[in-house]
Amino acid sequence: MTAVISHASIVGGHDGRAEIDIEITYDNGGITTISLDEEACIASLDRAGVTSIDELVGKPWSVVLPPLEHRTLEHQDGPHPAADDAKGHHHARPRHP
Repeated sequence: MTAVISHASIVGGHDGRAEIDIEITYDNGGITTISLDEEACIASLDRAGVTSIDELVGKPWSVVLPPLEHRTLEHQDGPHPAADDAKGHHHARPRHP
């Protein structure tokens, strides 16, 4: 079994734009939360084949991997156009409660 999305909600981002907080639950009971900006949220919904964030619950967390992979590449190799929008904001970031 793989880690799954256990909760998803729309929240206000630091720049005033909507973001989606996604709670991920791992097989061992561990829980983490990530935040995706509007563009990454739309891409994740399309990738998962759903029309509402409520439908993400129960899906494997891999449906949100593309935005996270871009963020990881940026840390390794420097900025990547796919990871940043025109204002230099990142599409995904970890959330630490």
